[in-house]
Amino acid sequence: MSDEWEQGPRPGSGQPNFDDMDKRLEDIRRKVTQGASEVQLRLKRAVNKANDYWSQSQTAPVAHEANSVEEQRIRQLANLWSTENWRVARDLGTYMDSISMATDELWEITVQTRWEQRALEITSEPYAGNTPGLPKPIVPIWDYELPPVTGLKAPQTRTGLNRDEVVACASCNSTGHALCSNCSGRGWIVCPDCKGRTKKRCITCRGRGYVADWTPGEKKPFFRKQAENVASSVGGKVADAFDSIRQQGVPIPNLADSDPAAKGPTVPCPDCVNGEVPCTCGNGKRICAVCQGARMSLCSNCNGTGKVVRHREIVRTFDLHTRTSIVGNSPIPQAQLARAEGDLLYSGEVDETLHAEAPPENVPIDIWRSAVSLVKSESQSQEKPGTDPQAAPRATLQVLELVRISYTSVRYRYADEEYTFYYYDREGNEKFYAERFPARWDRIERLFKAISNDLVTPASAPSEPPVSNEQARGYRSSEEVPPYSIHEESEDK
Repeated sequence: MSDEWEQGPRPGSGQPNFDDMDKRLEDIRRKVTQGASEVQLRLKRAVNKANDYWSQSQTAPVAHEANSVEEQRIRQLANLWSTENWRVARDLGTYMDSISMATDELWEITVQTRWEQRALEITSEPYAGNTPGLPKPIVPIWDYELPPVTGLKAPQTRTGLNRDEVVACASCNSTGHALCSNCSGRGWIVCPDCKGRTKKRCITCRGRGYVADWTPGEKKPFFRKQAENVASSVGGKVADAFDSIRQQGVPIPNLADSDPAAKGPTVPCPDCVNGEVPCTCGNGKRICAVCQGARMSLCSNCNGTGKVVRHREIVRTFDLHTRTSIVGNSPIPQAQLARAEGDLLYSGEVDETLHAEAPPENVPIDIWRSAVSLVKSESQSQEKPGTDPQAAPRATLQVLELVRISYTSVRYRYADEEYTFYYYDREGNEKFYAERFPARWDRIERLFKAISNDLVTPASAPSEPPVSNEQARGYRSSEEVPPYSIHEESEDK
């Protein structure tokens, strides 16, 4: 049997294969060795990069002095930008090397249009005996000369046309009377107490027909009797409130109403018969309080005169529409330019004397032509085909504003890299914009990102084969990664 064991396990015998076990153990040992070597290489590379970046971060930039008054102002603005924006390198204006600068301008054209819509409405009031004037013909609503309305944001107005007419009241057929709306012309209503039954529930026994026996029993102390009376009074009021709610059609139980039979002997109620008492109406009806049984009442539309005075009014509603256009090319986004105030060079109401070839003072002719074109396009009525032209709104007031926005582009060098920033808006209210700029925490951010990349990037293996299965495979370190440089997102003031 020992010979069979030395020969190795036979297939299907269920005995372990020692050769396979040795191979598996060798694979596990090799993977553990490789993992340890990989971790050591990554940590070593990260430490080396950290030392390099830390030494770079200790290098102080060189300060530069301004050569002119204009450059001095640019450096002051750059320092102001770096002070207000924590992402920009500290004291940028002091340490940057100015290369060049250029000044340009944009124009913001704003047209505010007040659209007016008119509608004819007819109202009426009871005739009071005054004799109106002779009726006049009705003309289209836009042909009426109405009082002027000032302001771009005007409220709704109503203007009478002095076209009053006395006509018969259609509600009462010119009789001045109409059927009573309370009783529908019957002169009576169903009794609200008994609902037409001529009987209502007894309040004393609450419709039970019996009450608790009041035969005197044991003598109770004075304060106990007073407490029981107060509790009974409060319970009765709460029970009445529940009953009134149930009579309105809400099916809720009356928790405050307790059956006296559950507390002791009872006797028949002395105030009712089987829990009901006769209603004061006698026949289940009540005379209508509005018409007093006359079945008719004065017409509310004509106040009993049988005539109404009809008025015609023009209702004017106003809607303000604003359109803004930027003329000129600039790397600054329009969303940033919209926050600039600029210099207002023209503002006024648009009239018929607006000529494209006669620009105002200090306004270029091409800008003025664009403004006139924008005004004309905004004043055109957007009438849909097939609709009444009288119902379409019209532009009754337009205000034109021209704003000049000057901006300056500054090219500079910082830490051996070139950047460009822009400042715009009027003096004392400058705003800044740049697509990329030297970040205040550039080196530290590069340090953390480089460490993260080094720890994640696996190390490559050498091309030469291993010496033996007993020895761990050798590895070579990865090539040096060039210094990491970041580009910040666009940032304004």
